[in-house]
Amino acid sequence: MATDAHPLEQELAAVLLDLQPDMLAWIHEESLDASLIQRYRIAFDGIGINKLRVHSFTGGECIKHWKVLPDILDCFSQWGVSRSSVVLTTGGGALSDAVGMAASIWKRGVRVVHMPTTPLAAVDAAWGGKTAFNWQGVKNQVGTFHMPEHVHLDARWMKTLTLRQFRAGLAEAVKHAMLDAEAMTWLKRHETMEPLDKVTDWDGMTEWFDKMSNTKRVIVDVDVHEQGKRNLLNLGHTVAHALEAEVSQKGGALLHGEAVSMGLRFALFEARHGALAPIEAAEHLQNDAAWLENWMSENVPLPDMTWPSAHALWTWMCHDKKNLHDEVRDMAWRGVGQVIWPLAWEKKDFEATWEHFLRYSFGTPHASQQRFTTKS
Repeated sequence: MATDAHPLEQELAAVLLDLQPDMLAWIHEESLDASLIQRYRIAFDGIGINKLRVHSFTGGECIKHWKVLPDILDCFSQWGVSRSSVVLTTGGGALSDAVGMAASIWKRGVRVVHMPTTPLAAVDAAWGGKTAFNWQGVKNQVGTFHMPEHVHLDARWMKTLTLRQFRAGLAEAVKHAMLDAEAMTWLKRHETMEPLDKVTDWDGMTEWFDKMSNTKRVIVDVDVHEQGKRNLLNLGHTVAHALEAEVSQKGGALLHGEAVSMGLRFALFEARHGALAPIEAAEHLQNDAAWLENWMSENVPLPDMTWPSAHALWTWMCHDKKNLHDEVRDMAWRGVGQVIWPLAWEKKDFEATWEHFLRYSFGTPHASQQRFTTKS
C-alpha cells in the first residue's frame, strides 16, 4: 500500500482484505472529490484487489425511483457480481438505500459496505441495514433489511457539500441527542458547527460523527427488524416524510434533513404542550428543549418556502409505515431518552397542533402565509 495513504484509507482497505471479495463493485455519487476517489482506488490497488468495477450515479432522492433499480442491477449483471463479491457504496443516504436494496435482492443477497459522504448518512442512514425505494411519491414504501458488513466514516468526503446540504444532515444528530444522553453530550461539544471552508480537523469531525452514530447502532443491535425499540429512531419523521412528499408533489425542493428538522421542532413543541399525550415530562425537558431548538436555529437551515397545511400533511401521514390499519401513529418526546410510543393522532388534534406550532414558533397563524429564510 502507498506509504502516504491516510489511516482511514488503510482502515477500509484492511476491512476489504478481510472480506476477501472475488470482486469489488464500487458505486459512488458523481459529484464527489475526485482526488479522494483516486486515493481510495490506490489503497484498494495496494491490497491486491484485482477485479474492481466502478460506476457513478446522481445522488439524492431521484435514485430511489423504481425505474433506476434496473440500471443498478444491469451493472451487477455486466460485471458478474457474485455472492462472493462486495458492493461498496459511497454517497448520501439515498444512494445507500437504493444500492443497498439492489444488493439485497441480487443473487438473494450480496455483501455490502457503506462509506457515507453526508452528515445524515454518517449519523443515521448508512447504519442499521434498512434499504428502500419510494413508491408513487410516498417515502420508503418498498425495501428490505440488509445489514452492511461495515460502515466506514471519513468526514473528508463532506468537503464538496454545499453549506445547505451539510447543515441539513445535522438534523439526524439532533434526533439522536433527543434519544440518548451521551449523544446530547457529544452534540454540545459542537455548539456551533464550523463552516466547511474553515474546518481543519477532519479526523476530529470523523470521530464526532462516529460518536453521534452510536445511538442508532445501540438501538439497532437490540431490534434489527423494527419490532419494538427501533421505532424510536422515527422520532420527527412522521411529519418529515409528509412534508417531503407534499412539497415534492407541488414541484418544490426540500432536503430530508430540513424536513426532519421541522419534524423535530414540532416534536419539541408538542412536548411542551402535551398535545399528543399527557405531559409527564422529564425534569429538564424545558431547558433541553430550548437548547435543542436554539442549536437547530444556529446550525440547521430552513428553506425559503411556503409550508403545507396540516390538512395536506395528514393525507400523506395516513400512508406512514408506522401506522396500524387506519390509525396514524406517532411518538411523544418527554425529555432526553424519554419517548412514549405508540400513540395515535386524531386528525382534528393534529391540524390544531400544527397551526398552533406555526403561531407559537413563528408568529404566523396560517401555514399558507408562513415563509422561512435559508441561512447562507
